[in-house]
Amino acid sequence: MRTWHKQLDGTWEIKGTTFPMWLSEKRKNPRITYKQLDKNSIELLDLVEYESKNKTKKIKGTDRVSDNQFVWRGIGPLKILSSRWQVVTIKGDVMVIRFEKSLVTPAGIDVLVRQGSQIPDLMERILTNYEAFGLSKTEKNELQWLNDK
Repeated sequence: MRTWHKQLDGTWEIKGTTFPMWLSEKRKNPRITYKQLDKNSIELLDLVEYESKNKTKKIKGTDRVSDNQFVWRGIGPLKILSSRWQVVTIKGDVMVIRFEKSLVTPAGIDVLVRQGSQIPDLMERILTNYEAFGLSKTEKNELQWLNDK
């Protein structure tokens, strides 16, 4: 397993996705913050945030490595939920993740950019060079791009 967890620290903004939750106009500016919980651990705090009705909503969980992927588990009332996901690639400040179907979510892909980074022509780069980002032609065609809102 690559040591993705070391490169994940920080906040990542979702720019492209196949995930219906982010395609709804009800949830804007989705982002995920990863923070290593312990210097010697590969467990991460996974904080998903988005704007809804002028308020910031949060979904907290933890990620643990298992079988070359991460297993997310909710914190608090969401503790009963879990999902599996993996980093497909990280190229500089661009990351692609793939997540499996779970009890409450479909399988999908997210394209994320490290917060504060400016990536000119991100959509064009990914669409014209999708294989270099670990995407299949079908995944490339299913991706939808979020407007900065």
